[in-house]
Amino acid sequence: MDTIELIVLVAVMAVLLALSAFFSASETAYTGMSRTRLKSMDPEGTNKKVQRAMRNADDFDRLLTTILVGNNIVNIASSTICTFLMCELIMDDFWGTVAATVLMITLLLILGEITPKTWAKKNPEKIAVNMSGPVSLAIRILKHVTSLFLKVTHGVTKVTGAEESDPAITEEELGIMIDEIQQEGTLEKRESELAKAALEFDDIRVGEICVPRVDMVTVSLTADAETLKNLFVVTEFSRIPVYEGTVDRIIGAVFFKDFFMKYTTKKTVRIADILRPVRFVPQEMSISNVMSDLQKSKLHMAVVLDDFGGTAGLVTMEDLLEELVGEIWDESDIVKHIYTRESETTFRVLGDANIEQVTEELGLQFDRGECESPTTGGYIAYRLSKMPQVGDKVDCGTFELVVRSMRSRRVKEVSLNIKKAEKEEEVTPDQ
Repeated sequence: MDTIELIVLVAVMAVLLALSAFFSASETAYTGMSRTRLKSMDPEGTNKKVQRAMRNADDFDRLLTTILVGNNIVNIASSTICTFLMCELIMDDFWGTVAATVLMITLLLILGEITPKTWAKKNPEKIAVNMSGPVSLAIRILKHVTSLFLKVTHGVTKVTGAEESDPAITEEELGIMIDEIQQEGTLEKRESELAKAALEFDDIRVGEICVPRVDMVTVSLTADAETLKNLFVVTEFSRIPVYEGTVDRIIGAVFFKDFFMKYTTKKTVRIADILRPVRFVPQEMSISNVMSDLQKSKLHMAVVLDDFGGTAGLVTMEDLLEELVGEIWDESDIVKHIYTRESETTFRVLGDANIEQVTEELGLQFDRGECESPTTGGYIAYRLSKMPQVGDKVDCGTFELVVRSMRSRRVKEVSLNIKKAEKEEEVTPDQ
C-alpha cells in the first residue's frame, strides 16, 4: 500500500467517524429535546431552522430509523477500513484484526458516542435546530432504506401486539415534573399547587364537592315574602333554590337582588314572579364539565342530582373555583377550619372534612381504598359498616379516628390521634 492510498483511507475513516458523531449527537438532541421549548424559540413560526427541526420531529419513527441506519452504516464502514489498514500495516491478519477492534472500540466510544451525546444533552433544542438541515438531507438520502425498515418494524409490532404506544407523558409524571421544577426554584409553591390542582380538576366528580342535600338552604314556591326575606337576612345568601312540594323537585332559584327590588316597592312578592332557572347536573359529572356548562349557560349555581333523579346537593361557581385556588372568603364569611390541633398528637376534625386533604396536610400516610365518600364521617361509616356512634374507633395504621359527637345521624366531629412510634425495648445481654 502506497502513501497516497493510506492517506485517502485514513481521511475516509476520519469522515466516517465525524458522521458517527453527527448521528449520535442528533439522536440525543432529538430524543431529549422539549417540543415546548422548541416552539418557544420561534413563537411566530418564521425561523426556518426551528420549523425544519419541528418537521423532522413530527415523524419521529422515520427520524430515529434514519439516524440509526446512518450511524450503523458509517460505524461498520469505518471499522472495515480500520481492519484493512491494520492488517496491511502489521502484516498479520489476526493481530491486525485485534488491533483494529481495540482501536475502533476506543475511537467510536470516545468520538462517536460519549463526547457527542454528552455535548448534545447539555442543550438538545439548540443542537436539534442547528443540525436540522443535515438531518433532513439524511432523511431524504436514506428514504427508501428507512421505509423498508419501518415496514418490517411495524409488521413486527403488529404481530406482537405492541403497536399501541403509551402517552408521551402521564398526569402522574407531569405532577412529579411540577414538583421538581418547584424544587429548582422556577415555580413558587403557590404556582406549583395551582398547576397540580389544574391537573386533578378533571378527575373530581361534582358529587364529591357539592353542598349535601341536608345542608342546603331552600324555600318553598308557596312561601310568603316575609319568610323569604328572613331567609335572605339570616343566611346572607345571594341565591336560594326554590322547590315545589319536596326538595327533590327544585324548579328554580330566587335572587336577593330581584326579591328586594320588588319588596321595597310593594310588600307582597310572589316567588313565582321572580323565579330564575337553574342547571341540573348528575353527581358523576366532572367539575371541569360542570364549570364549562355553567359558563355556557351564564349561570352561577347548579343542582346536583343523584342516580334516581332526586336532589343530591348544590354546587356554585365559587365551589368549583375553590378546587383550583383554595378557600375563597369574603368579609361576611365565618372562617371554618376543617381541623384544629389540641395537642402534639391529637386533632379535632370536622365530620364533613375531606379526609385525604386532612391527612395530606398533616403528612400522614392514608389510603381511602374503595370508599367512595371523601368525608371523614363517610370513611368512618364505610369502615364500621354501620351507623357511627359516639366513641366508635377506626384504626388507620399510623393514626386512629374516634367519633366525638353526632348531629342527628351524621358524624359532627372526630378526634384524629396520631400514634406514637413504639420505642424498641433495650435488650441487656446476660452477664
